[in-house]
Amino acid sequence: MKVRKFSKPFKHVLIENFLSKKDAKILLKELKKEKFELKESDLFNFKQTQELHFSKNKAILNFYKFFSGREFGKHIEEMMGIKLNGKIDMAGSLYERTDFLLPHDDRLESRKAAYIYYLIGLNKKDGGDLAFFSSKKGKPWKIVKRFFPKENSLILFEVSKNSWHAVEEVLASKKRYSFTGWFHR
Repeated sequence: MKVRKFSKPFKHVLIENFLSKKDAKILLKELKKEKFELKESDLFNFKQTQELHFSKNKAILNFYKFFSGREFGKHIEEMMGIKLNGKIDMAGSLYERTDFLLPHDDRLESRKAAYIYYLIGLNKKDGGDLAFFSSKKGKPWKIVKRFFPKENSLILFEVSKNSWHAVEEVLASKKRYSFTGWFHR
């Protein structure tokens, strides 16, 4: 597991090789069995599962329990320098060709840190990058950092008024499967 911490444009952490290859492959196989529903508006187009704590799938529920567990929560608090209350949201996301999510900041209710755990890797030319924006007053917004979906990597980032981010359009015919959600304060 390789952990890298960053402070700009806002606090975020990238963890590569998050799980064993075997566990990551099992999770991908099991996530594909979940029901995905189209989420569509002028701001986004992608598919998502229901909240995964409702899943009947043992592997998915075990992953949810690990992610929402106190021990993992303490690691997140230490890495991000934030306090959490143990509540998480988790869903499966599927982005396919032409799917996207326009810039937004995730501020809602008690969300404190957002996460994306990539199960499928895409190449830079395939699209589907997570883009971070600068949001300095008086200056036009611009993308200042991109993360292309790398298989078995987890990215966490602070939710704040400055944490503007987007999922760029998927350009390839590949499918971008991930677990997404928030840790709450």
